Amino acid sequence: MKLSTLLSFIALAAGMVWLSAAQASDLEGTAWRLLNIASMDDSMEVPDDPNKYTLELGADGQAAMRADCNRGRGSWESKAASQISFGPIAATRAMCPPGSLSDSYLAQFQWVRSYVMKDGHLFLATMADGSIIEFEPLPPVVAMVLGEEIRAAEVSELQQAIFTQLMDQYAAEQGIVIEEAEIEAYLDKMSSGMAAQGLTAEEELTPDEAAQVEVMRRQMGEALIRQWKIKKSLYQTYGGRLIYQQLGPEPLDAYRQYLEERQEAGDFAIEDAEMKQAFWGYFTDESRHDFMEAGSADEANAFSKPPW
Repeated sequence: MKLSTLLSFIALAAGMVWLSAAQASDLEGTAWRLLNIASMDDSMEVPDDPNKYTLELGADGQAAMRADCNRGRGSWESKAASQISFGPIAATRAMCPPGSLSDSYLAQFQWVRSYVMKDGHLFLATMADGSIIEFEPLPPVVAMVLGEEIRAAEVSELQQAIFTQLMDQYAAEQGIVIEEAEIEAYLDKMSSGMAAQGLTAEEELTPDEAAQVEVMRRQMGEALIRQWKIKKSLYQTYGGRLIYQQLGPEPLDAYRQYLEERQEAGDFAIEDAEMKQAFWGYFTDESRHDFMEAGSADEANAFSKPPW
C-alpha cells in the first residue's frame, strides 16, 4: 500500500473525520512511545524497545524526545486541524549500539506536517506522506532503576527494564566480557547444527540479506554468551536452586537474592503495587517452575561446560 493512501485508509476504516481545530489542544501535555516508522517504499522500522524512543509534547510548545541513547529537544506547533510541525531539534550525538533507530527517528521530525489519532494511537505524517510514524501512549512511571524512570504497561516490560540495567551493572562490576573467539565458536556451532538438520535456506539469500542475518546471529550469540556468564557468576556467588529454561539453566534463587540486595541498596524500587507483586511473583511462586533435583547430574553439570 502506498503511504499516500495509508493515512486516508486509517481515517476511513475507523469511520472518522480529521480532528477539528478545537481538538488540536488534545496533543498538549501528552507523551508517546514509538511503534514503527513506515516508509514510502513499504519498508518498516520497528524499535527493539519502544520505551527507548519517546515523544513528549509540552503544553508550552516544547517537545522532548528520547532516541535510544540520545536525547532531543525542540519546539512544536499545531496551527490548524490535523496539522503539526516541529522546529529544529537539538540532540545529543552519542554513538548508539548497532541496530539503533536513533538517527532515523530524529531525522523524521523536520519533515512532519500532519497528524491523526486512531484508537488512542498517534500517527505523524511527513511531507508528501514520505513516512508515517506510529506512536502509542507512553505508559506511566512504575519503577526507578539506577536513578532512571521506568515506564511499563506490562510486567514483562518492567522485568526486562530492571534486568537489563542491573545485569549490565553486574557484568561491569564482575569484569564479564565476551571474547571474539567465543562468538565465532557459537556461530560455528549454530552453522553445524543447521547443516546437520538440512537447513539450507540461506543459500537463497542475497549478499545483503546474508550480511543482515550474520549481524543478527552475532548479536544473538553475544547476548546468549553474556547471559550464560552472568548466570554462572551469580550461581557461584549465591548458590540456591536451579530451574529448567528454554535457553538453559537459570539460578532462580541467586537472581532473587541479588535483586533483594539491589533493592535494599536503593538501586531499584517498584512504585506500582500490582506491578511489584507480579514482578516478585516470578521468584516466589514455585508452581511456575520446573526445578532441577538437588544433587542431580543436571544440577552438578549446569554450568560446567559453556554451551558454545
